Formats: sequence, structure tokens, C-alpha cells
Amino acid sequence: MKRLSLLAALVLLMCIPCCSQEAPSTQQKNGEHVTASQQRDAYQEKAEARLRELKRQIDVLNAKASKQSSETRKEFDRQIANLDRQRATVQKQLDKLKASSQQAWHDMKPNLEAAMKNLEAAYQHAAADLKK
Repeated sequence: MKRLSLLAALVLLMCIPCCSQEAPSTQQKNGEHVTASQQRDAYQEKAEARLRELKRQIDVLNAKASKQSSETRKEFDRQIANLDRQRATVQKQLDKLKASSQQAWHDMKPNLEAAMKNLEAAYQHAAADLKK
């Protein structure tokens, strides 16, 4: 049952893009103007939520892997270390985005999105290996 809920959460994360479409500097939302600053803040919040959820899933995976035999555990330790490095990379890019100017953050989005997708793919691979 935990696997199903974990899989459902991952699918949900992947189905909700993290503001992947370019947005104009202002938009209409319920009759109100949404500024570039508000767009950036919303993107940041979604990216932070995705990263928090992935960290939680990695922690769950690590706990499950700790119950494996020592030989199997070595492989999972390597995968978990890789996931931790990728998560740190995503966090650094997110921190750079937070510190960027209003104009520069759009240029940073593709790199952050690519790093996030790489982390999600690595997590899926490790989770699939654990099920074997």
C-alpha cells in the first residue's frame, strides 16, 4: 500500500509541471494582474514543494534500502548518494534562482527544470531497483 501511495505521489509530481511554460511579465488572473515577481514567487514555491517531496521520497527509499542485505545495500548506498548529490544540485540552482534578478530567473528555469527531471528519473530508477 505504501508503494502505491509513493507511486501516486510521484506521478502527481510529474503531472504537475513546475511552471514550465513561459509566462508574460503580467497576466490576468481572476481579473487581477499577476506581476513578474508574483510569477517568480509562485514558480519558486512549486519548485520548493517538488524538491521537498522528492527529499521525503528519497528518505523513504533509503529507509527501505537499509533493510536489504549488505551486498544489495552497497548498491543502494551508491544510488542514494547519487540522489543526494543531484538533490543538492537542484537546491543550489533553486537558491540561485531565489537570488536572481526578476529578468534573469526566466533564463535559469530550463536548467532547474532539467536538474529536477534528472533527479526524478534517478529516483524512479532507484525505486524500481529496490522493488526487484
